[in-house]
Amino acid sequence: MDWDRVRDWFDNPIFLKHVRARLRPQAFLTSLAVVGILCLCIAYGGYQLNAFQTGGAAGTLLALQTVLLVIMGSGQVGASVNGARASGILDFHRVSPLTPTQMTLGFFFGAPIREYLLFAATLPFMVLCMALGVPSLRGFIQLMILLIAAAWTVQGLTLLNGLMSKAKNPASNVVGLMVLAWFVSMPLISGGMFSINLVEGERRLSFFDISLPWLPVVLLYQTPMLFFIFLAARRKMESARMHPLSKPQAISAMITFAVLVLGGIWKQERPEILAIVALYLLVITAVVLTIMVTPSQAEYCKGVRRARQKGLRHLPCWDDLSVNWVFLAITAAMVLAAGTIAGSVAAGPPDAFVATRPNGSFPLALATGVLVVAYFGLALQYFLLRFAARGPMYFGLFLFLAWLLPLLAGLIQVMATSWRRPPGDEPGYILFSISPLAGMAMAAAVGDVQASTAIQAAAITPALLFTFVFNSLLISARRRVLKSVYLTSAGRTAREDSSAPVSSVAVRRIDEL
Repeated sequence: MDWDRVRDWFDNPIFLKHVRARLRPQAFLTSLAVVGILCLCIAYGGYQLNAFQTGGAAGTLLALQTVLLVIMGSGQVGASVNGARASGILDFHRVSPLTPTQMTLGFFFGAPIREYLLFAATLPFMVLCMALGVPSLRGFIQLMILLIAAAWTVQGLTLLNGLMSKAKNPASNVVGLMVLAWFVSMPLISGGMFSINLVEGERRLSFFDISLPWLPVVLLYQTPMLFFIFLAARRKMESARMHPLSKPQAISAMITFAVLVLGGIWKQERPEILAIVALYLLVITAVVLTIMVTPSQAEYCKGVRRARQKGLRHLPCWDDLSVNWVFLAITAAMVLAAGTIAGSVAAGPPDAFVATRPNGSFPLALATGVLVVAYFGLALQYFLLRFAARGPMYFGLFLFLAWLLPLLAGLIQVMATSWRRPPGDEPGYILFSISPLAGMAMAAAVGDVQASTAIQAAAITPALLFTFVFNSLLISARRRVLKSVYLTSAGRTAREDSSAPVSSVAVRRIDEL
Protein backbone atom coordinates (compact mmCIF):
# COMPACT_ATOMS: atom_id res chain seq x y z
CA MET A 1 0.00 0.00 0.00
CA ASP A 2 1.19 3.49 -0.85
CA TRP A 3 1.23 4.99 2.66
CA ASP A 4 2.37 8.35 1.34
CA ARG A 5 -0.83 8.61 -0.68
CA VAL A 6 -2.92 7.66 2.36
CA ARG A 7 -1.08 10.21 4.50
CA ASP A 8 -1.59 12.91 1.87
CA TRP A 9 -5.31 12.12 1.79
CA PHE A 10 -5.59 12.61 5.54
CA ASP A 11 -3.42 15.73 5.34
CA ASN A 12 -6.51 17.80 4.58
CA PRO A 13 -6.57 21.14 6.43
CA ILE A 14 -10.36 21.20 6.66
CA PHE A 15 -10.52 17.63 7.90
CA LEU A 16 -7.76 18.23 10.47
CA LYS A 17 -9.44 21.43 11.63
CA HIS A 18 -12.66 19.55 12.34
CA VAL A 19 -10.74 16.75 14.08
CA ARG A 20 -9.03 19.21 16.43
CA ALA A 21 -12.22 21.18 17.07
CA ARG A 22 -14.64 18.27 17.56
CA LEU A 23 -12.34 15.90 19.45
CA ARG A 24 -11.35 18.18 22.28
CA PRO A 25 -10.99 15.89 25.32
CA GLN A 26 -13.57 17.54 27.55
CA ALA A 27 -16.44 17.61 25.03
CA PHE A 28 -15.59 14.26 23.47
CA LEU A 29 -15.22 12.38 26.77
CA THR A 30 -18.50 13.83 28.02
CA SER A 31 -20.32 12.62 24.90
CA LEU A 32 -18.57 9.27 25.13
CA ALA A 33 -19.70 8.86 28.75
CA VAL A 34 -23.31 9.59 27.79
CA VAL A 35 -23.26 7.09 24.93
CA GLY A 36 -21.55 4.49 27.13
CA ILE A 37 -24.16 4.86 29.86
CA LEU A 38 -26.97 4.53 27.31
CA CYS A 39 -25.39 1.38 25.90
CA LEU A 40 -25.04 -0.09 29.42
CA CYS A 41 -28.71 0.66 30.07
CA ILE A 42 -29.65 -1.08 26.81
CA ALA A 43 -27.54 -4.11 27.78
CA TYR A 44 -29.04 -4.22 31.27
CA GLY A 45 -32.56 -3.92 29.87
CA GLY A 46 -31.84 -6.69 27.37
CA TYR A 47 -30.69 -8.97 30.20
CA GLN A 48 -33.63 -8.20 32.50
CA LEU A 49 -36.30 -8.32 29.79
CA ASN A 50 -34.77 -11.24 27.87
CA ALA A 51 -34.58 -8.96 24.82
CA PHE A 52 -31.33 -10.34 23.37
CA GLN A 53 -33.10 -13.30 21.78
CA THR A 54 -36.07 -11.29 20.49
CA GLY A 55 -33.93 -8.56 18.93
CA GLY A 56 -35.19 -5.82 21.23
CA ALA A 57 -31.76 -4.95 22.63
CA ALA A 58 -30.08 -4.98 19.22
CA GLY A 59 -32.94 -2.96 17.72
CA THR A 60 -32.67 -0.29 20.43
CA LEU A 61 -28.91 -0.18 19.94
CA LEU A 62 -29.42 0.17 16.18
CA ALA A 63 -31.79 3.10 16.82
CA LEU A 64 -29.08 4.77 18.93
CA GLN A 65 -26.56 4.26 16.14
CA THR A 66 -29.02 5.75 13.65
CA VAL A 67 -29.47 8.83 15.81
CA LEU A 68 -25.69 9.24 16.10
CA LEU A 69 -24.81 8.84 12.43
CA VAL A 70 -27.90 9.90 10.50
CA ILE A 71 -29.43 12.64 12.65
CA MET A 72 -26.59 14.07 14.73
CA GLY A 73 -23.95 13.50 12.05
CA SER A 74 -26.08 15.23 9.41
CA GLY A 75 -26.74 18.11 11.80
CA GLN A 76 -23.04 18.63 12.31
CA VAL A 77 -22.37 18.64 8.57
CA GLY A 78 -25.05 21.26 8.01
CA ALA A 79 -23.90 23.35 10.98
CA SER A 80 -20.27 23.33 9.85
CA VAL A 81 -21.10 24.40 6.30
CA ASN A 82 -23.51 27.11 7.43
CA GLY A 83 -20.98 28.35 9.97
CA ALA A 84 -18.24 28.51 7.34
CA ARG A 85 -20.55 30.42 4.98
CA ALA A 86 -21.68 32.85 7.67
CA SER A 87 -18.14 33.63 8.80
CA GLY A 88 -16.77 33.95 5.27
CA ILE A 89 -14.18 31.21 5.79
CA LEU A 90 -15.73 29.16 2.99
CA ASP A 91 -14.85 31.88 0.47
CA PHE A 92 -11.30 31.82 1.81
CA HIS A 93 -11.16 28.06 1.23
CA ARG A 94 -12.34 28.58 -2.36
CA VAL A 95 -9.31 30.77 -3.17
CA SER A 96 -6.87 28.51 -1.32
CA PRO A 97 -4.83 25.81 -3.10
CA LEU A 98 -7.33 23.18 -1.93
CA THR A 99 -9.27 21.49 -4.71
CA PRO A 100 -13.09 21.38 -4.56
CA THR A 101 -12.87 17.63 -3.97
CA GLN A 102 -10.63 18.10 -0.94
CA MET A 103 -12.94 20.77 0.44
CA THR A 104 -16.01 18.59 -0.03
CA LEU A 105 -14.43 15.53 1.57
CA GLY A 106 -13.02 17.65 4.40
CA PHE A 107 -16.47 18.88 5.42
CA PHE A 108 -18.16 15.56 4.67
CA PHE A 109 -15.90 13.38 6.82
CA GLY A 110 -14.52 15.98 9.22
CA ALA A 111 -17.70 17.54 10.59
CA PRO A 112 -19.23 14.27 11.91
CA ILE A 113 -15.92 12.80 13.14
CA ARG A 114 -17.09 12.76 16.77
CA GLU A 115 -20.28 10.90 15.79
CA TYR A 116 -18.22 8.29 13.93
CA LEU A 117 -16.13 7.61 17.03
CA LEU A 118 -19.23 7.49 19.24
CA PHE A 119 -20.72 5.03 16.77
CA ALA A 120 -17.55 2.92 17.04
CA ALA A 121 -17.99 2.89 20.83
CA THR A 122 -21.38 1.17 20.42
CA LEU A 123 -20.01 -1.71 18.34
CA PRO A 124 -18.78 -3.81 21.33
CA PHE A 125 -22.33 -3.79 22.71
CA MET A 126 -23.66 -4.93 19.32
CA VAL A 127 -21.12 -7.79 19.48
CA LEU A 128 -22.59 -8.64 22.90
CA CYS A 129 -26.06 -8.80 21.33
CA MET A 130 -24.69 -11.10 18.64
CA ALA A 131 -23.16 -13.40 21.25
CA LEU A 132 -26.33 -13.65 23.35
CA GLY A 133 -28.97 -13.64 20.60
CA VAL A 134 -29.57 -11.82 17.35
CA PRO A 135 -28.39 -10.59 14.89
CA SER A 136 -26.06 -13.08 13.29
CA LEU A 137 -22.66 -12.02 11.98
CA ARG A 138 -24.01 -11.87 8.42
CA GLY A 139 -27.00 -9.79 9.46
CA PHE A 140 -24.80 -7.48 11.52
CA ILE A 141 -22.49 -6.77 8.59
CA GLN A 142 -25.44 -6.10 6.29
CA LEU A 143 -27.04 -3.73 8.79
CA MET A 144 -23.84 -1.77 9.33
CA ILE A 145 -23.28 -1.37 5.58
CA LEU A 146 -26.85 -0.21 5.13
CA LEU A 147 -26.62 2.20 8.08
CA ILE A 148 -23.40 3.79 6.83
CA ALA A 149 -24.78 4.12 3.29
CA ALA A 150 -27.95 5.75 4.61
CA ALA A 151 -25.92 8.07 6.83
CA TRP A 152 -23.71 9.12 3.91
CA THR A 153 -26.78 9.82 1.77
CA VAL A 154 -28.46 12.01 4.39
CA GLN A 155 -25.19 13.76 5.26
CA GLY A 156 -24.57 14.43 1.58
CA LEU A 157 -28.04 15.94 1.19
CA THR A 158 -27.41 18.08 4.26
CA LEU A 159 -24.06 19.23 2.87
CA LEU A 160 -25.66 20.14 -0.46
CA ASN A 161 -28.53 21.93 1.28
CA GLY A 162 -26.06 23.91 3.37
CA LEU A 163 -24.19 25.02 0.25
CA MET A 164 -27.40 26.01 -1.55
CA SER A 165 -29.30 27.49 1.39
CA LYS A 166 -29.52 31.21 2.12
CA ALA A 167 -29.81 30.67 5.88
CA LYS A 168 -27.07 32.14 8.04
CA ASN A 169 -27.99 30.61 11.42
CA PRO A 170 -26.42 27.18 11.80
CA ALA A 171 -27.63 26.65 15.36
CA SER A 172 -31.30 26.53 14.37
CA ASN A 173 -30.66 23.50 12.16
CA VAL A 174 -29.05 21.58 15.02
CA VAL A 175 -31.92 22.40 17.38
CA GLY A 176 -34.40 21.24 14.77
CA LEU A 177 -32.57 17.96 14.34
CA MET A 178 -32.53 17.42 18.11
CA VAL A 179 -36.29 17.98 18.26
CA LEU A 180 -36.73 15.61 15.34
CA ALA A 181 -34.64 12.97 17.08
CA TRP A 182 -36.84 13.27 20.16
CA PHE A 183 -40.08 12.78 18.27
CA VAL A 184 -38.86 9.87 16.12
CA SER A 185 -37.09 7.98 18.92
CA MET A 186 -39.86 5.41 19.45
CA PRO A 187 -40.44 4.75 15.72
CA LEU A 188 -36.67 4.36 15.37
CA ILE A 189 -36.61 1.73 18.10
CA SER A 190 -39.52 -0.14 16.53
CA GLY A 191 -37.89 0.13 13.12
CA GLY A 192 -34.58 -1.09 14.55
CA MET A 193 -36.22 -4.17 16.04
CA PHE A 194 -37.97 -4.84 12.73
CA SER A 195 -34.69 -4.43 10.81
CA ILE A 196 -32.81 -6.76 13.13
CA ASN A 197 -35.31 -9.57 12.55
CA LEU A 198 -35.72 -8.74 8.86
CA VAL A 199 -32.08 -9.34 7.91
CA GLU A 200 -32.09 -12.79 9.45
CA GLY A 201 -32.54 -15.19 6.56
CA GLU A 202 -32.17 -14.88 2.83
CA ARG A 203 -34.07 -11.80 1.67
CA ARG A 204 -34.09 -11.13 -2.05
CA LEU A 205 -35.32 -8.32 -4.28
CA SER A 206 -36.02 -8.20 -7.99
CA PHE A 207 -34.24 -5.84 -10.37
CA PHE A 208 -35.29 -6.12 -14.02
CA ASP A 209 -36.90 -9.43 -13.09
CA ILE A 210 -33.57 -10.76 -11.77
CA SER A 211 -33.68 -12.01 -8.18
CA LEU A 212 -30.76 -10.58 -6.19
CA PRO A 213 -29.85 -10.34 -2.48
CA TRP A 214 -31.50 -7.31 -0.95
CA LEU A 215 -28.34 -5.46 0.07
CA PRO A 216 -26.77 -5.18 -3.43
CA VAL A 217 -30.10 -3.94 -4.78
CA VAL A 218 -30.36 -1.28 -2.08
CA LEU A 219 -26.76 -0.19 -2.69
CA LEU A 220 -27.48 -0.12 -6.41
CA TYR A 221 -30.01 2.63 -5.73
CA GLN A 222 -27.96 4.53 -3.17
CA THR A 223 -24.65 4.58 -5.03
CA PRO A 224 -25.84 6.72 -8.01
CA MET A 225 -27.62 9.03 -5.58
CA LEU A 226 -24.41 9.48 -3.59
CA PHE A 227 -22.46 10.10 -6.79
CA PHE A 228 -24.73 12.88 -8.04
CA ILE A 229 -24.99 14.42 -4.57
CA PHE A 230 -21.20 14.52 -4.38
CA LEU A 231 -21.03 15.96 -7.88
CA ALA A 232 -23.48 18.73 -6.99
CA ALA A 233 -21.77 19.48 -3.66
CA ARG A 234 -18.38 19.65 -5.37
CA ARG A 235 -19.67 22.18 -7.93
CA LYS A 236 -21.22 24.37 -5.23
CA MET A 237 -18.04 24.08 -3.18
CA GLU A 238 -16.03 25.28 -6.16
CA SER A 239 -18.20 28.36 -6.62
CA ALA A 240 -21.39 29.56 -4.95
CA ARG A 241 -22.55 30.92 -8.32
CA MET A 242 -22.43 27.59 -10.11
CA HIS A 243 -25.56 25.52 -10.52
CA PRO A 244 -25.55 22.26 -8.53
CA LEU A 245 -25.52 20.28 -11.78
CA SER A 246 -24.78 21.21 -15.35
CA LYS A 247 -27.42 20.42 -17.96
CA PRO A 248 -25.57 17.32 -19.31
CA GLN A 249 -25.07 16.07 -15.75
CA ALA A 250 -28.75 16.60 -14.93
CA ILE A 251 -29.74 14.68 -18.06
CA SER A 252 -27.41 11.85 -17.02
CA ALA A 253 -29.00 11.85 -13.56
CA MET A 254 -32.47 11.68 -15.13
CA ILE A 255 -31.48 8.75 -17.34
CA THR A 256 -29.93 6.92 -14.38
CA PHE A 257 -32.98 7.45 -12.20
CA ALA A 258 -35.35 6.34 -14.97
CA VAL A 259 -33.39 3.09 -15.39
CA LEU A 260 -33.50 2.46 -11.64
CA VAL A 261 -37.24 3.12 -11.47
CA LEU A 262 -37.92 0.77 -14.36
CA GLY A 263 -35.68 -1.89 -12.84
CA GLY A 264 -37.61 -1.74 -9.58
CA ILE A 265 -41.07 -2.22 -11.13
CA TRP A 266 -40.11 -4.58 -13.95
CA LYS A 267 -42.55 -7.52 -14.20
CA GLN A 268 -43.88 -6.92 -10.68
CA GLU A 269 -47.43 -7.55 -9.57
CA ARG A 270 -50.00 -4.73 -9.46
CA PRO A 271 -48.62 -3.11 -12.65
CA GLU A 272 -51.37 -0.44 -12.70
CA ILE A 273 -50.35 0.89 -9.31
CA LEU A 274 -46.62 0.60 -9.97
CA ALA A 275 -46.91 2.39 -13.31
CA ILE A 276 -48.50 5.49 -11.77
CA VAL A 277 -46.01 5.38 -8.86
CA ALA A 278 -43.18 5.30 -11.40
CA LEU A 279 -44.77 8.25 -13.24
CA TYR A 280 -44.90 10.33 -10.06
CA LEU A 281 -41.27 9.47 -9.25
CA LEU A 282 -40.15 10.43 -12.76
CA VAL A 283 -42.05 13.73 -12.67
CA ILE A 284 -40.71 14.64 -9.21
CA THR A 285 -37.15 13.88 -10.29
CA ALA A 286 -37.53 15.94 -13.46
CA VAL A 287 -38.93 18.86 -11.47
CA VAL A 288 -36.05 18.77 -8.95
CA LEU A 289 -33.43 18.61 -11.70
CA THR A 290 -35.13 21.47 -13.54
CA ILE A 291 -34.82 23.66 -10.46
CA MET A 292 -31.10 22.84 -10.31
CA VAL A 293 -30.29 23.93 -13.87
CA THR A 294 -32.59 26.91 -14.51
CA PRO A 295 -30.66 30.22 -14.69
CA SER A 296 -31.80 33.46 -13.16
CA GLN A 297 -32.10 36.76 -15.01
CA ALA A 298 -28.66 37.96 -13.91
CA GLU A 299 -27.07 34.67 -14.94
CA TYR A 300 -28.74 34.71 -18.35
CA CYS A 301 -27.63 38.31 -18.98
CA LYS A 302 -24.10 37.33 -18.03
CA GLY A 303 -24.26 34.40 -20.43
CA VAL A 304 -25.49 36.61 -23.28
CA ARG A 305 -22.66 39.08 -22.74
CA ARG A 306 -20.17 36.22 -22.65
CA ALA A 307 -21.53 34.83 -25.93
CA ARG A 308 -21.29 38.27 -27.59
CA GLN A 309 -17.67 38.58 -26.49
CA LYS A 310 -16.97 35.25 -28.18
CA GLY A 311 -18.74 36.34 -31.35
CA LEU A 312 -21.70 33.96 -30.85
CA ARG A 313 -25.29 34.93 -31.61
CA HIS A 314 -26.72 32.60 -28.97
CA LEU A 315 -25.54 30.66 -25.96
CA PRO A 316 -25.08 26.92 -26.57
CA CYS A 317 -28.14 25.04 -25.36
CA TRP A 318 -26.03 22.97 -22.94
CA ASP A 319 -24.46 26.03 -21.29
CA ASP A 320 -25.29 26.52 -17.61
CA LEU A 321 -26.55 30.06 -18.29
CA SER A 322 -28.76 29.29 -21.29
CA VAL A 323 -32.57 29.15 -21.20
CA ASN A 324 -33.80 25.69 -20.25
CA TRP A 325 -35.90 25.01 -23.40
CA VAL A 326 -33.73 22.21 -24.79
CA PHE A 327 -33.21 20.67 -21.36
CA LEU A 328 -36.97 20.60 -20.77
CA ALA A 329 -37.58 19.00 -24.17
CA ILE A 330 -35.05 16.24 -23.45
CA THR A 331 -36.27 15.70 -19.89
CA ALA A 332 -39.94 15.57 -20.93
CA ALA A 333 -39.03 13.11 -23.71
CA MET A 334 -37.28 10.88 -21.15
CA VAL A 335 -40.32 11.00 -18.85
CA LEU A 336 -42.51 10.07 -21.83
CA ALA A 337 -40.25 7.19 -22.87
CA ALA A 338 -39.76 5.80 -19.37
CA GLY A 339 -43.47 6.22 -18.55
CA THR A 340 -44.44 4.40 -21.75
CA ILE A 341 -42.15 1.52 -20.87
CA ALA A 342 -43.49 1.46 -17.31
CA GLY A 343 -47.08 1.27 -18.55
CA SER A 344 -46.53 -1.39 -21.22
CA VAL A 345 -43.27 -3.31 -21.46
CA ALA A 346 -42.49 -3.36 -17.73
CA ALA A 347 -46.01 -4.45 -16.74
CA GLY A 348 -46.13 -7.67 -14.79
CA PRO A 349 -48.96 -10.15 -14.29
CA PRO A 350 -52.25 -8.65 -13.07
CA ASP A 351 -53.28 -9.25 -9.50
CA ALA A 352 -55.64 -12.22 -9.37
CA PHE A 353 -57.35 -10.83 -6.26
CA VAL A 354 -58.46 -7.65 -8.04
CA ALA A 355 -61.85 -8.31 -9.61
CA THR A 356 -62.07 -5.12 -11.66
CA ARG A 357 -59.40 -3.28 -13.51
CA PRO A 358 -59.03 0.53 -13.41
CA ASN A 359 -61.21 2.20 -15.99
CA GLY A 360 -58.90 5.18 -16.40
CA SER A 361 -56.35 6.00 -19.04
CA PHE A 362 -52.69 5.70 -18.13
CA PRO A 363 -51.60 7.29 -21.46
CA LEU A 364 -53.65 10.35 -20.51
CA ALA A 365 -52.02 10.41 -17.07
CA LEU A 366 -48.62 10.07 -18.75
CA ALA A 367 -49.39 12.98 -21.09
CA THR A 368 -50.41 15.05 -18.08
CA GLY A 369 -47.13 14.23 -16.32
CA VAL A 370 -45.06 15.17 -19.36
CA LEU A 371 -46.90 18.49 -19.70
CA VAL A 372 -46.46 19.17 -15.97
CA VAL A 373 -42.70 18.80 -16.37
CA ALA A 374 -42.79 21.12 -19.38
CA TYR A 375 -44.89 23.91 -17.90
CA PHE A 376 -43.14 23.73 -14.52
CA GLY A 377 -39.80 24.43 -16.19
CA LEU A 378 -41.24 27.06 -18.53
CA ALA A 379 -43.03 28.85 -15.69
CA LEU A 380 -39.94 28.80 -13.47
CA GLN A 381 -37.77 30.19 -16.26
CA TYR A 382 -40.36 32.85 -17.12
CA PHE A 383 -40.74 34.14 -13.57
CA LEU A 384 -36.96 34.22 -13.07
CA LEU A 385 -36.36 36.12 -16.32
CA ARG A 386 -39.30 38.48 -15.99
CA PHE A 387 -39.21 39.36 -12.29
CA ALA A 388 -35.56 38.67 -11.32
CA ALA A 389 -35.24 38.49 -7.52
CA ARG A 390 -39.02 38.50 -7.03
CA GLY A 391 -39.44 35.60 -9.46
CA PRO A 392 -39.25 32.75 -6.90
CA MET A 393 -41.92 34.44 -4.78
CA TYR A 394 -44.33 34.82 -7.72
CA PHE A 395 -43.55 31.31 -8.90
CA GLY A 396 -44.38 29.94 -5.45
CA LEU A 397 -47.67 31.84 -5.56
CA PHE A 398 -48.45 30.28 -8.94
CA LEU A 399 -47.74 26.77 -7.61
CA PHE A 400 -50.01 27.43 -4.65
CA LEU A 401 -52.86 28.54 -6.90
CA ALA A 402 -52.38 25.78 -9.49
CA TRP A 403 -51.38 22.83 -7.27
CA LEU A 404 -52.60 23.34 -3.71
CA LEU A 405 -55.72 25.49 -4.05
CA PRO A 406 -57.61 22.87 -6.15
CA LEU A 407 -56.92 20.28 -3.46
CA LEU A 408 -58.28 22.59 -0.78
CA ALA A 409 -61.33 23.51 -2.87
CA GLY A 410 -62.00 19.86 -3.66
CA LEU A 411 -61.76 18.90 0.00
CA ILE A 412 -64.25 21.63 0.91
CA GLN A 413 -66.61 20.48 -1.87
CA VAL A 414 -66.45 16.84 -0.76
CA MET A 415 -67.05 17.73 2.89
CA ALA A 416 -69.93 20.07 1.99
CA THR A 417 -71.77 17.52 -0.16
CA SER A 418 -70.88 14.23 1.55
CA TRP A 419 -74.03 14.32 3.70
CA ARG A 420 -76.44 14.85 0.81
CA ARG A 421 -74.78 12.99 -2.04
CA PRO A 422 -73.52 9.42 -2.27
CA PRO A 423 -69.76 8.66 -2.10
CA GLY A 424 -67.93 9.37 -5.32
CA ASP A 425 -69.40 12.82 -5.79
CA GLU A 426 -67.95 14.00 -9.09
CA PRO A 427 -67.64 17.81 -8.56
CA GLY A 428 -65.19 17.32 -5.69
CA TYR A 429 -63.12 14.87 -7.70
CA ILE A 430 -63.06 17.25 -10.65
CA LEU A 431 -61.60 19.96 -8.42
CA PHE A 432 -59.06 17.48 -7.07
CA SER A 433 -57.96 16.44 -10.56
CA ILE A 434 -57.15 20.04 -11.56
CA SER A 435 -54.04 19.77 -9.37
CA PRO A 436 -51.36 17.50 -10.87
CA LEU A 437 -50.63 16.22 -7.38
CA ALA A 438 -53.85 14.22 -7.63
CA GLY A 439 -54.75 14.68 -11.29
CA MET A 440 -52.34 12.11 -12.73
CA ALA A 441 -53.55 9.37 -10.40
CA MET A 442 -57.21 10.26 -10.92
CA ALA A 443 -56.83 10.30 -14.70
CA ALA A 444 -55.46 6.76 -14.45
CA ALA A 445 -58.25 5.83 -11.98
CA VAL A 446 -55.91 4.52 -9.28
CA GLY A 447 -57.94 3.46 -6.26
CA ASP A 448 -61.73 3.49 -6.04
CA VAL A 449 -62.21 6.65 -8.10
CA GLN A 450 -64.03 6.17 -11.40
CA ALA A 451 -62.28 8.24 -14.07
CA SER A 452 -65.04 10.03 -15.94
CA THR A 453 -64.47 12.19 -18.98
CA ALA A 454 -64.85 15.34 -16.86
CA ILE A 455 -62.16 14.20 -14.42
CA GLN A 456 -59.76 13.32 -17.22
CA ALA A 457 -60.44 16.63 -18.97
CA ALA A 458 -59.85 18.53 -15.72
CA ALA A 459 -56.50 16.78 -15.34
CA ILE A 460 -55.13 17.37 -18.84
CA THR A 461 -56.59 20.80 -19.69
CA PRO A 462 -54.67 23.00 -17.17
CA ALA A 463 -51.39 21.27 -18.01
CA LEU A 464 -51.91 21.81 -21.72
CA LEU A 465 -53.01 25.41 -21.23
CA PHE A 466 -50.12 26.33 -18.93
CA THR A 467 -47.59 24.80 -21.32
CA PHE A 468 -48.65 27.01 -24.24
CA VAL A 469 -49.19 30.12 -22.10
CA PHE A 470 -45.85 30.00 -20.33
CA ASN A 471 -43.98 29.15 -23.50
CA SER A 472 -45.36 32.33 -25.10
CA LEU A 473 -44.64 34.36 -21.98
CA LEU A 474 -41.10 32.99 -21.83
CA ILE A 475 -40.45 34.01 -25.42
CA SER A 476 -41.61 37.54 -24.59
CA ALA A 477 -39.57 37.70 -21.37
CA ARG A 478 -36.45 36.47 -23.14
CA ARG A 479 -36.78 39.11 -25.86
CA ARG A 480 -37.28 41.72 -23.16
CA VAL A 481 -34.09 40.71 -21.40
CA LEU A 482 -32.14 40.55 -24.65
CA LYS A 483 -33.40 44.00 -25.61
CA SER A 484 -32.20 45.37 -22.28
CA VAL A 485 -28.79 43.74 -22.68
CA TYR A 486 -28.36 44.96 -26.27
CA LEU A 487 -29.49 48.49 -25.41
CA THR A 488 -26.91 48.64 -22.63
CA SER A 489 -24.23 47.27 -24.94
CA ALA A 490 -25.29 49.58 -27.77
CA GLY A 491 -25.08 52.55 -25.41
CA ARG A 492 -21.46 51.76 -24.71
CA THR A 493 -20.80 51.34 -28.43
CA ALA A 494 -22.49 54.64 -29.20
CA ARG A 495 -20.36 56.45 -26.63
CA GLU A 496 -17.28 55.09 -28.36
CA ASP A 497 -18.63 55.71 -31.87
CA SER A 498 -21.11 58.59 -32.03
CA SER A 499 -22.02 57.73 -35.65
CA ALA A 500 -23.91 54.58 -34.54
CA PRO A 501 -27.24 55.46 -32.88
CA VAL A 502 -28.19 53.41 -29.85
CA SER A 503 -31.58 52.37 -31.22
CA SER A 504 -30.25 51.15 -34.57
CA VAL A 505 -27.59 48.97 -32.92
CA ALA A 506 -30.12 47.44 -30.52
CA VAL A 507 -32.73 46.82 -33.21
CA ARG A 508 -30.17 45.22 -35.50
CA ARG A 509 -29.05 42.82 -32.73
CA ILE A 510 -32.61 41.91 -31.79
CA ASP A 511 -33.56 41.27 -35.42
CA GLU A 512 -30.70 38.77 -35.63
CA LEU A 513 -32.41 36.51 -33.07
